[in-house]
Amino acid sequence: MLTVLIKILGIFAIIVVGFIATKSKVITKEAEPALVNLLLIITTPCMIFSSIVTRELDTSISGKIAIVIFGSLAYFIIMPIIIIPLSKRIFTHTPKEDLGILMAIMVANNTGFMGFPITRSVFGEHYFFLIVIQNIVLNIYLFLIAVMQMNYGNRSSFDIKHILKSIFSPCIVAAIGSMVILFSKIKMPETLLDITGMLGNVTTPLSMIVVGMRLANSNFKSVIKNRDLIIASVFNVILVPLITFLLVHWLPLSNDVKLIFIWAATFPCAVIIAGIASKEGRNATLASEGIALTTLMSLITLPIAASILSAIYL
Repeated sequence: MLTVLIKILGIFAIIVVGFIATKSKVITKEAEPALVNLLLIITTPCMIFSSIVTRELDTSISGKIAIVIFGSLAYFIIMPIIIIPLSKRIFTHTPKEDLGILMAIMVANNTGFMGFPITRSVFGEHYFFLIVIQNIVLNIYLFLIAVMQMNYGNRSSFDIKHILKSIFSPCIVAAIGSMVILFSKIKMPETLLDITGMLGNVTTPLSMIVVGMRLANSNFKSVIKNRDLIIASVFNVILVPLITFLLVHWLPLSNDVKLIFIWAATFPCAVIIAGIASKEGRNATLASEGIALTTLMSLITLPIAASILSAIYL
């Protein structure tokens, strides 16, 4: 438990580096989009590829992949349904057009951008592999169900081509391609594995620096005045993980699968939510503020969750 806590605090220390570097103008705000593209298009797909294709395939992994996929699908169907009546009761003064944004903030999890590097560093390659599988389902949620949430009470149109393009991002393509190679037992050249491994190792420090940059560029004065946003953020980082724990802990599943379901639910709001809100013509500013606030809260909740889950399931 103490080892896990030390690991995650060490990772979060890099967020402080990114925050200070941005505030002191060592890194400019304009650099963020390029760094994000570097992460999402190059380093994270390389981390996924090198981690999966170097695994030893055993008989239990196929069953766990199926459980994580179907369990994640159930999560992203059941949780939005649970959130609807709760949101109607809690956000009574929220403008109708913003209600869907708050619901998306409560459910969406940043298991890719933050989840991949943190999970790999804290829990190791096996759990990283499982959260990659979970993230495939997350992307289906983000570009289908989250869009429906944001358009709650409004008629919306779906651009199927855009949705499919968004779902099959470089990270998802890397995950699916790597699993095909893994199950086909194709031997990859050592040089390729060395290159992708080195590029993948850049992901953790770089992603945490970008998180620090985002926090430094956020306007928290407006955030702390928004009662509904604070409630939605508390749901995201505290209540949703607790609900997930109560639903999962008693199921007849292996401890590693239980851990990954609950651990995935502890991450803050997915960064892509702001971009989806902008595309759908919704309140992207509110979405961005939710991302910043849940990320800030997660600096406290994630180390606690990691310590508790490691004590229970490892």
